[in-house]
Amino acid sequence: MRITRIAAAALALAALTVVPATPALATGNGEWAVTPTPAKNAGPTPRLYFFLDAAAGQTVKESVRVTNLGRDPKAFEIYGADAYNTVKDGGFALRTKDRQQTGLGAWVTSGAGKVTIPGGASADIPFTITVPQSATPGDHVGGVVALEAEPSAVTRAGAATVTIQRAVAARVYLRVAGTIVPGLGVPSLRMDIGSPLLPVPVKGDLEYAVTNVGNVHLMPRATVRVTGLFGHPVTVSGSTPSSDMVPGSEGRYAMTAEGIWPFDIVTTSVVVEADGGVYARRTDRAFVYSYSGAVILAVGIGSLVWAARRRIRSREVRPRGLVASR
Repeated sequence: MRITRIAAAALALAALTVVPATPALATGNGEWAVTPTPAKNAGPTPRLYFFLDAAAGQTVKESVRVTNLGRDPKAFEIYGADAYNTVKDGGFALRTKDRQQTGLGAWVTSGAGKVTIPGGASADIPFTITVPQSATPGDHVGGVVALEAEPSAVTRAGAATVTIQRAVAARVYLRVAGTIVPGLGVPSLRMDIGSPLLPVPVKGDLEYAVTNVGNVHLMPRATVRVTGLFGHPVTVSGSTPSSDMVPGSEGRYAMTAEGIWPFDIVTTSVVVEADGGVYARRTDRAFVYSYSGAVILAVGIGSLVWAARRRIRSREVRPRGLVASR
């Protein structure tokens, strides 16, 4: 059985180009790295990602380099994956192998489904992207993934046993020819303050969403500004967009606002921008009042009204002019 496995690994490597390992790259985890295979006559700067152009119905052929940075041989499964953004904080991610690939990941065909790479060596693995005739114009984002064939760790989560398989990928940005329409949106914005019990400065919970409503990937930047009554500043802290957003994705971001008055009108403005003049904005207002503060204010106003009425009544009963004596 061991001889058969060794022979299978040798046959898989025979179909690939094996070269000495390169130094650890940004697209690695310290044990292996995945990068585009350097092009012929390439300049001094290596490619970290694939940036490709194609028309609907076209086939693109490329090669990815998987580098084993360890000393022992390591087996990998190679597959294509769709990119997406997580709802929380809009983080960039790739779909796992057990998920259905419906975009770029489904268009990728690897030249080696599984490969074993000796320690200290790299393998250049060819792959093909077959763009369907129905592909829409714009960016289709994904990656070519090298998943360790055997779990590297086993842990327990409650009563379940969980096996951990790590993966590293080279991102693929494929632009299908056609009309390019970049766009961002801020579909929701909410400042949750409530009604504080005591008339003291309060905090607010801010949540807003950012969406990529266009057909190209964008790196949005958000500016969040919060002011209170008479324009007094309110300090905000928390998450803002920091990842590349693929078309059609949405990220939700949470922040904390401090310095809100117990009686306040809070104005929140979120502006998102990206290169190329892409811009979107949303504004919201929230009213703040303290229950006990409202009672104190009502008592204070009532006291002033009562005192004013007493003064008026005292003036009405006061004698006016001189009284003749008999």
